Amino acid sequence: MAFTRKSYAKVLPARKTAAGLLAAATLAATSAAYAPARVSAAPQSAAHAQAAVTPPDGATVLYFIHQIDGKGATSYEVANRSIATYWFGHAFELEGTRYFTGFAWETAERYGKPGEDDIAPTTPVNLSEATFILDNPASDRPWKFRGMEPTIGEFGAYERAPDVDTTRKPVEFRSASGKLVLAVPTETFENGITIGAYTLLVFTPPEKRQDESKDKVWAYAGNVLTGEDNSLACDEGNVMPCTHSEGELIFSANGDSDMPLLTVRFTGTTISGPGKTRKLGDADNVTYVYDAARKEFVAR
Repeated sequence: MAFTRKSYAKVLPARKTAAGLLAAATLAATSAAYAPARVSAAPQSAAHAQAAVTPPDGATVLYFIHQIDGKGATSYEVANRSIATYWFGHAFELEGTRYFTGFAWETAERYGKPGEDDIAPTTPVNLSEATFILDNPASDRPWKFRGMEPTIGEFGAYERAPDVDTTRKPVEFRSASGKLVLAVPTETFENGITIGAYTLLVFTPPEKRQDESKDKVWAYAGNVLTGEDNSLACDEGNVMPCTHSEGELIFSANGDSDMPLLTVRFTGTTISGPGKTRKLGDADNVTYVYDAARKEFVAR
């Protein structure tokens, strides 16, 4: 069910095989037509209650996106040998409403014989999402399904999504118009080099979209690099100089623009020439601005 004013708040058709899954996830269903999200009056201990509420799990997120009961699995075939995999979940509050969004990625559908589909370094995956709101933390079904989008962009390489880096926390920015910019920390590995980055996602509350046919609720907005470690490739300096760098992502206001500036401040070392390294400093910092035409953040 996509995010539309008519269907955004409707729950997916019930299936007998998914009854246990949905009950375990304590989701509250609604059949009302779309209306701005409302949160029930909370008791005095609302902050504590909200913190204790467990959000929908990965299997539940996949069910609401694909309407297929995976029997608790978080990765399974969905259509024409396409594989859907739960990727990341994030709880946040925006203008008094508590949300939880679960993201999943899907490989392309396969129509040829097994082995005929080429997977290249540039082969991305589809990114999808399902969003819920915290309706009543004290009830046995605190989460209400709000809607899903089968595609919010493409990302990744070698037909897989980047791994979420659980050692770093997501970073948020709230715009003046009520949008949320979310930076999800990721990590990839290639040719002996571990690469740190952030996947950028933008959330626009459904009622604040200017054009429902074009504007997504969640949208992929690019990827920014935040460091690398070549310790597995450098062989203690015998193959190449060993380097390690990290980048701190900082959001800041960007004049009259609703979207922020992103600055990555680097520390550590990098290769400066054959057999040489140097320390990273302020001159190596990179600033990104939002390009409305490309709908993603680009280096300035």
